[in-house]
Amino acid sequence: MNEGLEGLDAAFTYLPVGSVVTLVGGERPVVVAGVMACDGNTGRYWDYLAYPYPEGRQDATQDHFFDMEMVEELLQLGFVEREAVGFQLWLAARTDEYRKVRERQGK
Repeated sequence: MNEGLEGLDAAFTYLPVGSVVTLVGGERPVVVAGVMACDGNTGRYWDYLAYPYPEGRQDATQDHFFDMEMVEELLQLGFVEREAVGFQLWLAARTDEYRKVRERQGK
């Protein structure tokens, strides 16, 4: 599991938006559309929000929420440029706060 993710933590706190992954038990790849995402139906926070690859979001029933440990394989790393690196720094600075919120939710 987590194939292709070796060394990722050295460069990124989270997968960049646009990354394509397979999930443990998933039927097809998904593309990351957001990080530190809140499921509007349940109020639960997840590491990622994603949509089916390659077609993307067709309707709200296709929202996929998952956590890093659910990634089986990284197929494509998302677009990384100056803003994406800055966003990774922003995420890293807020990870402890995010984890505390999740702990209060029982995850």
